[in-house]
Amino acid sequence: MMGSVRNFCWMAAFVAVAGCSGVQVATRAPEAPKEQVVLTPELKRLYREAAAESARVRAVDGYADLYLKSPRKTAKAYCTVQLNRSGNARLIVTAGLFNWPVADMLIRPDSLFVLDMLNNRMLVGRNNGRNLEKILGVQAGFGQLTETLFGIPGMTEPENSIESVRQGSGKVSYTLRAAGGRKVLVADETSKALEAMTLFDPKGRKSVEFTFSGFQALQSDTGEVRVPKEIGMLLYRPEEADSSHSLRVVYDERVVNPPNLTITFRKPSKAKVVELDAVERMPWL
Repeated sequence: MMGSVRNFCWMAAFVAVAGCSGVQVATRAPEAPKEQVVLTPELKRLYREAAAESARVRAVDGYADLYLKSPRKTAKAYCTVQLNRSGNARLIVTAGLFNWPVADMLIRPDSLFVLDMLNNRMLVGRNNGRNLEKILGVQAGFGQLTETLFGIPGMTEPENSIESVRQGSGKVSYTLRAAGGRKVLVADETSKALEAMTLFDPKGRKSVEFTFSGFQALQSDTGEVRVPKEIGMLLYRPEEADSSHSLRVVYDERVVNPPNLTITFRKPSKAKVVELDAVERMPWL
């Protein structure tokens, strides 16, 4: 009887999560302004205001749909999301007609702990692109994943990192020197919101592209903050002209900076411990 129930749960998860041929994947960022302009005090102020807004989001507790695309898989996952900036993230993946939990993930900057509920096993391994692709379907790094889930990436570069500015159609594009290469940010002049961010490696090749849209005004302990409902991430490889991995996050519900958010994760006493490096595929992907 228990085997039949487990098989039914597995099939429901497979149909609902892994069999989504019509999944909506992340889209390309809109074209940045082309007219280069002088970095005026007003444009410096816009950069500071956008950076200050991003710093106001320290934690998120919500529910979101994750749309995943890679060379091997196109899928949709339903997730409870909890994360602290520069800290841990926890995702509880549910699937099937009755939204059964199928995986509980604790994602640390250096390690991963994944409870495979369908097989009662605890997967433990390093936090790297290969292992993240196994559990989430997209080969992202920890920082790339958390920036996508937050929806407002940290803008830590000082003003003197700005190399050039372009302006047009109500948008301003900043090119900055950043760790490991360059970064291009696109902000809206009216809303002061960051709408796109693209990272380039030291050779000038595009590595990651983020888009932010559908902004909502939410209350937090720092007052009202505007955060995007939809976040897209496209990953590029040096040998590829187009993105091969993408993640699109659409929030249904979310609390920004919830008071006393504590991310807890417990291993069931009877769960079998398995090295994540030795596992090739997950039953929910």
